[in-house]
Amino acid sequence: MRKRIIFLGILFVLYSCEKEPIIFEDKGTLPIIKLTIDEKYLWSPDSGLYVIGINGIDNECSFPANYNQKWEFPAHIEYEENNEVQFSHNVGFRIKGNCSRGNAMKSLGIYWRTKYGNENLQYNMFQNSQTSTYNRLFLRSSGNDFGQTHLKDASITMIFKDYANVDYQNYKPSVLYLNEEYWGIHNIRDMITPHHFQNTYGVNKDEVDLLEGSELSPFTDDGTAYDFKTDVIAFIKNNDLSEQNNYEVLCDRIDIESFIDYIIINSYIAKTDWPCGNAKWWKAKNSLDHEKWRWVVFDADYSFKLENVNKVWIGDLYGEVFGYGCNSGFFVFNNLIKNTEFKDLFLNRYLFFIETVFEKNRVKNIIKANQNRIETEYANHQNKWNTYSKNKWNNAIDKMVEFNNERNDKMKEVIKQLQNETN
Repeated sequence: MRKRIIFLGILFVLYSCEKEPIIFEDKGTLPIIKLTIDEKYLWSPDSGLYVIGINGIDNECSFPANYNQKWEFPAHIEYEENNEVQFSHNVGFRIKGNCSRGNAMKSLGIYWRTKYGNENLQYNMFQNSQTSTYNRLFLRSSGNDFGQTHLKDASITMIFKDYANVDYQNYKPSVLYLNEEYWGIHNIRDMITPHHFQNTYGVNKDEVDLLEGSELSPFTDDGTAYDFKTDVIAFIKNNDLSEQNNYEVLCDRIDIESFIDYIIINSYIAKTDWPCGNAKWWKAKNSLDHEKWRWVVFDADYSFKLENVNKVWIGDLYGEVFGYGCNSGFFVFNNLIKNTEFKDLFLNRYLFFIETVFEKNRVKNIIKANQNRIETEYANHQNKWNTYSKNKWNNAIDKMVEFNNERNDKMKEVIKQLQNETN
């Protein structure tokens, strides 16, 4: 124990050595967030959220550290866009993410609560969004893509969001100043919580069941997994979905279109940390319009990797398992494909996504537009965090485009083959 304490103490000293900050001035091309918080909540060994410290907990990816804690501390946020302050509120501040908490630059959660002065934020944060009310916002570091493209998950979301029947996180890049110090490009995103569904769809947040993880043994973000385990999993285990009556019963319980799009998107982008992880779905009790289970696509940082362009897994339908123990993530799908109507619907929809949603020029234009959106600011961000050099950054983004070009051909071949086998 003594050795461990000494080790953590050394790490803390290394982590907290004060250096004269390099002065950066943003280029004025992105919205500006100014976040002010007591320094002790950032850097102190007992309660600092940005350090290893002495009161940490571990997670699946790291040793005990303060930044793994779910602590929330008071802060103040000021948001500037179009050279004007749009809002200035007292808020709550947390570190967010899983393994990405160990990165030098961390994702931040911003919380509006009555105790801070404002129950929510009323502002049109995202263009064409269904809501202008927010109780939480996510200032994302780009997660496991930190230090690389800084736009992968956001770009993938923008590729599918106007076509897919799934929930997702909107995106807007911004520059953050933390206690007046330049803190780099942070991606403003929705936070997928019951508040999100209440603000977007008008359901009661207290009646939302939000599940994550394995379909066979989900854990609850909020609400309960009881209805899913009984109405979906138990029903499938006890009823053959190749029989049309059983299939139609299940269609009354899950949003089939949402489920299909969810499988298509995640399998097309070769999301290799799915379905073992990053699986999320929800429904609202006592809501006629939202009583069916719907799916969420999020955290696509481990996707669009050129080395995985030929790696395909669509459950029992095609391909090889991405990771050991992940089969349970396809339990519902593997039973649904026993039904001819579902299988035809799935393959036809997949071909639509290949030819329209992931069409080569369309995807290239979206990725390049996002690159152009942050390019002027990238030099400051790179110097602050020692991320990819400009040339390496350009190459990493070009590889995303190359991935889609090759993936599009690959997946069209796979789906056409499956359609021919079915006919």
